[in-house]
Formats: sequence, structure tokens, C-alpha cells
Amino acid sequence: MSESPIDLMTVVYSIGAFALLVGTIPAIRLLGGGYRGGRFGFLLAIPAVAGISYVSMAFGGGEVLFQGYPVPIERYADWLITTPLLVGYAAYIAGMSRTWIIGAAVADALMIVFGGVAVALAPPGQWIGFAASALCHLSLLGVLYGILPSYAQEQPSERRRLARILQNHVGLLWLAYPIVWLFGPGLQAISATAVGIVITFMDVVAKTPYVYFVYRARNVFEKAGPRAPAQGTATQGTPTQGGMQTRPGVSEPSEVPART
Repeated sequence: MSESPIDLMTVVYSIGAFALLVGTIPAIRLLGGGYRGGRFGFLLAIPAVAGISYVSMAFGGGEVLFQGYPVPIERYADWLITTPLLVGYAAYIAGMSRTWIIGAAVADALMIVFGGVAVALAPPGQWIGFAASALCHLSLLGVLYGILPSYAQEQPSERRRLARILQNHVGLLWLAYPIVWLFGPGLQAISATAVGIVITFMDVVAKTPYVYFVYRARNVFEKAGPRAPAQGTATQGTPTQGGMQTRPGVSEPSEVPART
């Protein structure tokens, strides 16, 4: 007898892990590219954490049955870390205040927590959790489309364009997640295998291109210049034979009269 569902999901999660870990490459290049002010460590964590979680899912770890429906625990652990980073980084690019960045990340984290509670509970608790998660989602969309644009408007045009790309990439794509949850773990109208395939595809699309968008617009970040010379070195002229000395930035030496 063939165990095709298990084999299929192993393949799907393996492909997802590879595609997500590919997303670490541009983030690593940004880290080593001499750019300042990019917070690229947070950016790197997005595909790295997600990729590691998919490696674990590919090996079959952490799957739990809730109401007879298998749910990988790693998926919610991944989302609890990476989705606040996706939202918070978009807010950071838009130049939002630290209060708004943290507030958006917290709203996102609560959305994931209540979504996890909704998966674990039987009705009616399931639907209460889903409603709470949906309210957090709506508040998050309010920040992304009600508050973020006013901050982004004050940024230079290229940074404003990047903020808008990240805003729409997160805001529009995530509209599909509650729909998948509703027909998957909620109503159980579609199989866990189908949900796993769809979610893997959406996770890859949500995270790997996101990092690439930042890398492609890397000129919005300040490029570190050459290191300034240490104090006391190369700041004064160096005497040479015949009473000649050179000065930094002067192409020709200046003559210094010899003492008699």
C-alpha cells in the first residue's frame, strides 16, 4: 500500500524549505554589503526561521491532531516569529515610530496566537478564537493602510516605493490565510494535505520575494564610506629630503625654506 499523502507532504515541505532558505542569500549579501541602517539581521531571520521550520516539518516532527485534523506545530511557531517581523520591517522602512512598529508586531502576534487557539479548541471556542484572530487581522490592516502611508509619505521617493511594495505584499497576500483556515481546520471542508500544499506555497511567496524586494532596492540604505584615518596619522606633512613636505589632498609638495 502506498503512503502517498505522507510522501507527498515530505516532498512539498522539502521544496518549501529549499525555497525559503534560498531567500537567506540576498539577506546575507545585504549584511556583508557595507550598508548601514538596514536592520538586515531581522530581515535574515524571516526566511531563515521559516526554512528551518519547514525542514522540521519535512522530517515529520511536531504534527498534532486537533478535532481529528493534523496541524504542524512548527507552522504556528514559525508564524509567531516571522510574521511580526514581516509587518514590523515594512513599518520600519516606512519610517514609522517605534511605538507603531511594536504595536503592529504585537497585533500580528496576537492574530497568530488566537488563530492557534482556534485550531486547538472545539466549537464554540474555535469560532471565538477565529473571531478574535480576525479582529487582530483587521486592526493590523488598519495600521498598514491607515497609518503607514502617512509616515511613508515623508520618506524619499525610493524608500517610499519600497514601503508601499512591502505593505501590499503583506497586506494583500495575507487576505487568503483566514479563507484557507476557514475551509481547512475550521470547517474541514478540504483535506490537511491540500491545506499544507496551499500554505507552503503562500509562505514561500510571502517571505522569499519579500527579502528580494529589499535587496533590489538596497540603494535606499546608506552605503558605508571608507574608514577615516586614525587621529595623528597622515594629518601632518611628512618632511622629505631637501626641505620638502607633502600634505594630504595636495598633489604637489610645497617648499619649506631651510634654516640658516
